[in-house]
Amino acid sequence: MHYYAEAETRELRLRIEDSVLSWPGVMKKMMFGAPSYRVGKMVFAILVTDGIILTQLSEEEKMRLLKDPRAGYFEGHGRVIKKWVIITLTNRSEEHTSELQSLL
Repeated sequence: MHYYAEAETRELRLRIEDSVLSWPGVMKKMMFGAPSYRVGKMVFAILVTDGIILTQLSEEEKMRLLKDPRAGYFEGHGRVIKKWVIITLTNRSEEHTSELQSLL
């Protein structure tokens, strides 16, 4: 299973990276074939074709995000990972990128 398709997600990736990679200590590394963003060894986000996975959230942040119909627990290979929340993006416009960046 492929989680990331560069051809479909390139413009979104570039807009996100323009912001995120300017933050102190943030680096990009491929993880599961998808761009991930980390500080040191701690991954905080993974960009996938249909959205972004946020991995370092407090319980309060998770509960707030899960109220949005675009959000849910990440499921990989049939396993639900309740520590990770995926925000599904149906619109990759610049306006929605700004909204997404505010979640990071």
